[in-house]
Amino acid sequence: MRRVVVIGGGIAGLAAAWTASRRARQLADGVEVVLLEKERQVGGKARSVTRDGWLVESGPGGFLGGRPELTQLIDQAGLTGDARPANAAAARRFIYRAGKVREIVANPVGFALAGILSPLGLLRLMGEPFVPQRRDGIEETVWAFAARRIGREAADRLVMPMTLGIFAGDAKRLSLPAAFPRMEALEREHGSLIRGLIARRGKTSSGTLTSFDAGIETLPRALAACGDFTVRCGAEVTGIERLGRTWKVRIAGDAEPLTADVVVLAGEPWAVAPLLRPLNDAAADDLDGIYCPPVTVVGLGYRLEDAPAVPRGFGVLITRGQGYRMLGNLWDSHIFPQRSPDGHVLIRLMLGGAVDPDAGRLTEDEALDLARDEVSRLYGITAAPRHERVVRWPRAIAQYELGHPARRTRIEGAVGALGGLVIGGSGLHGVAFGDAAASGVRCGEQAVEFLR
Repeated sequence: MRRVVVIGGGIAGLAAAWTASRRARQLADGVEVVLLEKERQVGGKARSVTRDGWLVESGPGGFLGGRPELTQLIDQAGLTGDARPANAAAARRFIYRAGKVREIVANPVGFALAGILSPLGLLRLMGEPFVPQRRDGIEETVWAFAARRIGREAADRLVMPMTLGIFAGDAKRLSLPAAFPRMEALEREHGSLIRGLIARRGKTSSGTLTSFDAGIETLPRALAACGDFTVRCGAEVTGIERLGRTWKVRIAGDAEPLTADVVVLAGEPWAVAPLLRPLNDAAADDLDGIYCPPVTVVGLGYRLEDAPAVPRGFGVLITRGQGYRMLGNLWDSHIFPQRSPDGHVLIRLMLGGAVDPDAGRLTEDEALDLARDEVSRLYGITAAPRHERVVRWPRAIAQYELGHPARRTRIEGAVGALGGLVIGGSGLHGVAFGDAAASGVRCGEQAVEFLR
């Protein structure tokens, strides 16, 4: 019997194992799929911690529905009826600037009155359709692109906070085509962001923010539990090597390596790099070059009566230089009500990232002290939290810095040339939960195609 080994038990690895095991049924002979995860549980950073009526997400708080690969996984795992769209209040987004939490209003008048941009900044933004399209093909950072098209002020006050919220990253370092390919496509196809958005209105949808009653880890747990593949947790892979047409996968504590016809590398770039090092030093260097800064997630729960200034909405991003170290905070129980007891609100904030890695390295007690202080100042809360939770990620979200598209091409080319080796995951093709799942599905398809 032939074997596919998937290394990494996050959503990408689980999607790869699930897809490979289902596609392999079409082959004449049997195929065994084995997933190896070094931690004690699957899911990667998609972990949902429930205690005393509070549900705190350790990583992504939800996913955008409508992604075909993700929709299919949810359906095949029997979870379609368990998926829950976010409250309508989640459509309300805010930015903190100049001492005030300001709502980003969709209509032009409301946006102008919010005070996010100065009159000159608004005029520059309105002139975006008249900015010439760039055609030289030179890769730009997210900030440089935004400054060129909508002005430096809007780039600083709108795009930089948005980048913090998605990547915990620095817009002046991230690659536009790698981090926000759809934004680049708007200019390429329509010559303008505003004209492109108008042209696409009603034709495309970014999907509805969605999760499950028991949290986002519901999907990875279900895939692991009911998939037609073997899951081994606590299995740390220490090396892989090619012997003839067979791969040998060495696992810490195992006397003999595990043989495989195809190996899928679905872990994070810093975890995969040592495995590739003996096979292709340059590819390992490229993986090591993908920066994954530390991020700390802090959940604080309050009685609603103690936090009346917290708006009903999704959350607030904070521009740099405003007197706060947190990147922003989400009002999780306004988005998904089941995440706090009745009469309470759960505030989940992020520290660290590429713009302030030292904050991501704080101890648990230091992070709690900082979070309590900043939330109290921001919302005028004087009462102590009723619930607290800290999750520290020493290496968190992959940063798609300038040069990432070329780096990704080199990595995939080097891995593909080895034969029977497939690579994917959030380090290469999208950091969102749905992007990682889609990457895993593609890896599973590639693994079975190689077996053909």
